[in-house]
This record gives sequence, C-alpha cells and structure tokens, in this order.
Amino acid sequence: MLEQLNAEQRRAVTAGEGALLVLAGAGSGKTRVLTTRIAYLVHEVAVPAWRILAFTFTNKAAREMRSRVEQQIGEHASQCWVGTFHATGVRILRREATRLGWERNFAIYDTADTEAALKEILSGRTLPRHVSPSAVRGAISQWKNSATTAQRAAEEAANDVERAWASVYADYERALRRNNAFDFDDLIVRPVQLFESEPEVLERSAGRFQHVLVDEFQDTNGIQMRFIELLASRHGNLFVVGDDDQSIYGWRGARIENILEFDKRFRDTEIVRLEQNYRSTAVILDAANELIAHNRGRKGKKLWTSRDGGEPLRLRVCFDEEEEGTRVVTLVQELVTAGRSRDEIVVLYRTNAQSRALEDALRRNNVPYQIVGGTRFYDRREVRDVVAYLKAVHNPADAVAILRAIKVPRRGIGDTTISKLQSYAETSGLHLGQVLERSIVVGLSPAATRRVAEFVQLLTELRELAARATCVSVLNAVLEATGYFDYLQRSDPASYQTRRENVEELVSAAQAFSEESDDASLRAFLEEISLLTDIDGMQERVDQVTLMTLHSAKGLEFPVVCITGVEEGLLPHASNLDAADRVEEERRLFYVGMTRAQQQLHLFCASNRRRFGDFEPMMQSRFLAELPTQGIEIDHPTQAQGRRARWSPRQPSWRSYAEGDPDTFWGGQQLTPEAQPASQEEQLYEDDFPQEPVELVQGMRVRHARFGEGVVVGIEGKGEMMKIKVTFGRHTTKKFVARYARLVPLV
Repeated sequence: MLEQLNAEQRRAVTAGEGALLVLAGAGSGKTRVLTTRIAYLVHEVAVPAWRILAFTFTNKAAREMRSRVEQQIGEHASQCWVGTFHATGVRILRREATRLGWERNFAIYDTADTEAALKEILSGRTLPRHVSPSAVRGAISQWKNSATTAQRAAEEAANDVERAWASVYADYERALRRNNAFDFDDLIVRPVQLFESEPEVLERSAGRFQHVLVDEFQDTNGIQMRFIELLASRHGNLFVVGDDDQSIYGWRGARIENILEFDKRFRDTEIVRLEQNYRSTAVILDAANELIAHNRGRKGKKLWTSRDGGEPLRLRVCFDEEEEGTRVVTLVQELVTAGRSRDEIVVLYRTNAQSRALEDALRRNNVPYQIVGGTRFYDRREVRDVVAYLKAVHNPADAVAILRAIKVPRRGIGDTTISKLQSYAETSGLHLGQVLERSIVVGLSPAATRRVAEFVQLLTELRELAARATCVSVLNAVLEATGYFDYLQRSDPASYQTRRENVEELVSAAQAFSEESDDASLRAFLEEISLLTDIDGMQERVDQVTLMTLHSAKGLEFPVVCITGVEEGLLPHASNLDAADRVEEERRLFYVGMTRAQQQLHLFCASNRRRFGDFEPMMQSRFLAELPTQGIEIDHPTQAQGRRARWSPRQPSWRSYAEGDPDTFWGGQQLTPEAQPASQEEQLYEDDFPQEPVELVQGMRVRHARFGEGVVVGIEGKGEMMKIKVTFGRHTTKKFVARYARLVPLV
C-alpha cells in the first residue's frame, strides 16, 4: 500500500491525528493520497470504515474515489461516507428533514425548477423589466450561501428595489416549504442551520465521524467551510487536499482564503507539499511554474518531474477566430494522421461563445466532436417532461413538477382551471397535490373536475407502483400511461425521432441505475440525476475531439491540449481586469489549462475578433510574456508564408527566421498598442510596422490590399489608436486601427 508512494505522499498518508493540509500540485497523485489515507486509517489505525467521511465536488470524482477505496479495503468501502458535499447534505436531510418542517420524501430543485417557481412568483409583481428569474435566483443563492435569511435580507435592504427582491426571496422560501422541496443551496445551508441550532443533531453527525477528508479544498465556499468545520468539530481530525494555484471559482463564491489561511484557522496544522508531477513533461511544467510564480496570493510550490525534456509548446498566431478554428482542425488532422485518436485531444476556451467558430470549422471538415457544458441531457424538453411525472409521483407536494406534468400531454385541463387550483392552494394552506385530490371544493366545472380526477388517479396508480417497483418500471409505466411517444409525434413530427431517442436514453439510464445501484427506487434515481454536473455527461473513450471551457477542464487530463483565445480581454477576461486578485484568478485559470496537458500543449491567439460584425484588434495575453524563454515555438504562417518563428518573452518581440537572416526583428513591444498589429489583414502581405501617417476623412475613397476599393464611412477617436470604418462594395464593412490599415487614398 505505501511502497508505491513517494516520500511526501507517504508522509501525508501516515500523518497522525489533528489537522493536515496537503498542498497537492497538478498531477501529483492527490486522489491516490486521499484514498490511500482512508485505507491506512482502516487497516493500520483500525478506524471503523463507517466513521470516515470523505468529500469531493463532482459525482464523477466521487465515483472514482469510491472505486479506488473499494480496491484497497474491499467490502468495507460501502460503509464509508464518500460523496459530494450536496450528496452528503441530502443524506443528512433525509434523516433530519422533519425537524425543519419538511417530509423525508422532499424534492430537490435544480436550476430550471427554481426558475420555474420564481417565474410564478414574479408573474404577480411589478418589477423592472430586466429582472429575470435567473437574476433573482442568483441573488437568492448569494444570500443563502452567506447565511442571510429572507428576514435579514429585508431588514438590510437599502431601497425599494432591494426590499422587493427580499420579498420575492421570502415568497420563494414559502413556496419551497409548501412544495416540500429544497433547492441546491439548501442541501448544505439547511444542515448547517440544523447543526448550529440543535446540538443533538450536530452530536449525532459530528460524533459519528472520527475522520473527515476533503478533496479539492481550494474550491470550497464559506458555507461549505462551515459544514466541514462542524462535522469535524468533535474529533478534530481534518485532512484536506487542495491546490491554491488551481483556485478558479471565486466568481461563484469559492474562497481561496480557506486554503491560504487554513493553518491559522486550525491550530498545530501540519503542511505537506506534493510537488512531483506524474502527468506532464518537464517543458510543460517549466512553463506552468514560471507563469504561476507571478501570483502573490499563494502558499508556494514548484512542480517537477523525473522525466526530462518533452515537445516544445507551440503558439499559433491567427488572423481572426475563423482562422483559429481552421488551424485547430488542421492540427487535429495532423495528429490523427500521426496516430493519435481524437479522444486524446481537448480544445479549451475561456467563454462558451468562443466555441462557435471552432464548431463551424470542425463541422465543415467532418471532424467528430463533443461539447462539455452545452445543453445538459437532463435539461432537454422531452427529458424534463418525463422526469416531471417521476417527481410528481415521488412528491405529491411538488407544484413545479405537477404543473409541468398536467400540461404534457394536454388532457383538457386549461389555464383557467390550473389558476383556480393554484389560488385555492395559496389561500387554503394546502399544497397543490392535496388540492388536486379535493378538486370538487374549488368551484370547477363538472368536466374540469372529471379531468382533474383522471390525472389524480394516474398519479395514484403510479405511486402504488413506485412503492414496490424499480425506477425503470415506473418510468416505463409513465410512458405507456401517458402515450408520451404518440404525443411527441403529434406535437412535432420533424423532431420526433431525435426527441424519442432522448427519452429512450433516459430509460437506458434508469435501467443501468437499477442494475448497478444497491437502491433502485424512484427516490434514489431522482436523487442521482438531480446532483449530476456537466462533467458527468462527458463521454469517455469515444473517437471525438472534446471542446470545453477552461473551468470545466479542472480535474481532467489529456495527451494533447489546445488553449484558444490567449488574448487580453479573453484570458485574462475583460470583466476581471480591474482588480489584482481577479487577474491572479485568471492566471490560475490559464495555469489549470496548461497543466491538463500530458505530452503536447498548443496555444492559439487571434489578432482580430469580430464584434457586432466589425473587426476589433486584439492584443496577445500578458500571460504569454510570463512564460519562459526556452521551450516555446511560434508558428505564424499567414505572416510570411509558413516561416517558423521563435519568441522571447524576455524581449517581447517577433523574431522571424527570414531567409539568410535568422535574427531579423519584426514589430516592437508586444504588449503595447504601438506593438500590436491591430489589423492583421496586412500581415498577409507586408511586415508589421505601422504605415506613415495618411490624412483620411469621412467620404474619402480608399484602396485596401485585401478588400479592394471602399469608402470611409466613419472615424472614431484620434491619435495612434484612431479607428477607421470602411465600406467595401454593398455589404461589407470593416473597422481598422488607422495607423496599421495601409489604406491608400484615391484621387
């Protein structure tokens, strides 16, 4: 067990009691250390497996962790509590929910469920037009994760708008209770509230766990930190593994301070650094180390590998995002020809919008790909329809699920009837399921009463089945009883086949869950799918190139990594340029992307990107200038017909290998407006130096070497960064920085 570990890994695994912080660099074997620690506690320290709690962040990581623990301790693994923060919260709430006023068969609202509930609440209010359910959901999530109740939010409101939002928050909390539902934030917030208000509940949970272990500790937010602290409060044995250099979720509440200040928060903390990397080449690690060393907010470590060398990093400078996509495809084709499979290649980007040009290029060239983080399978309309029935069967109080199910397929229960049912629920204090069962008392017509009774009878029969059958049996019964496939064909024949296949895939998922899970009930299946993340939907070992954001890539690794859009305004992102700590998080994000690469790392940047139809000049990212001098090659074929170039960040300029003169310098300082060729059109034909000043006025006819004759239709700004807008022909308008445009006035 220990003989396969290096010295620092063994030191972490065999540490004594108390608080231990393992600073685990990328690719340093942190999961092995954490799972071996569990095995060590069980086999060598004789800690009962049921007294061990291990946290991670995604279901995928939890499955991997459970699998490794099982390999090391066998049948005892099932006794360990190994899972995500939210899954652990669910287990606690299933046992303690009645103390909060909920039933144990509560529903778990995902983002769409929450926004549906908020849409209903907002429909009866007068708020500014820009206030959307999504915006309100974000505000409520922030309130919950900062332990701010609806009452406190109202008390702290500074104006009418804030008071209105706090009032929506209060109505939403009442709706959750009425619907016997918790939202995603509640799964941690509510257990923390219970622990802090009821000592016997805390004693029951914290007293049970003798050792608490946490993976990806740098990603914890304030409420998760409190959850961990309370659960470890009785025995004080807290083992956390994380990497401050990979803390990239500050925008959603993660606090890097949790890891930076851990040894101040917990007395006598032992710190172990895992710096030996088993993933990447020395060249990649050297570049990543030099980059991240520019951050001040870090504990400090330096990754190394026992393997020397490796292929150089390659930076490809493109004219625009279209060329960037084309050159990514060319690289993929070259790699496949050389023997790589497509699933060894990942293309990363800072924002989802960047995927458009990449997808277009891949589709044009018939290159199979998958996107991680697009429309989730369980967010597709037909899947949500069927799942709504399952939720309504499981939890009769779930108004969101009932209102969706009652309309699909249409069964003659119109909006007027539904409105009467909802109004009665609000005034009577009953939940919607109870009102449906008593529909005769709400003044419905005989026809409406009959149709409601038929719907109630359907749900009743399905509930009776769910009490004794597996989730897949209930799912098949829903499809048969509702005639859902016939409804799909009637409602949208053009998309029928695709939508039917999605529903059939849902049945396959339920079947697999029934076969693989110890608990194949409907409740367990709904709980499983409610906690899924984008990464859980990623297909592995399929012959497709993977596309995803840099944020989604954390925790993964690929033989070949392509990072696109390495430009100011994208990486670092424009929204984070106003504060040093945000720029540091952007640098950590680039570091995460780089350290996903095992063997090859390819960087791409564009000199122009289209914004609202016009070309906008882009500067290369400041992070490129922070990479080491050696081990990087620049490939800029559009500049000089395929000539290879090398780049020296210490002297930030283009060094082109021209014929007979390998030391010719092109251009000037890279990270200044003077140095950046703002309109890269000209690099197709000439060098990078700005032209001599030319007087241009609106209405003047001009010639451009690429676009031909045109008319100046707009002039913005002045001086060295003056921009010129030119119309070529009837439908083409381009914008240039004047001093680089080389526009020739026509007399």
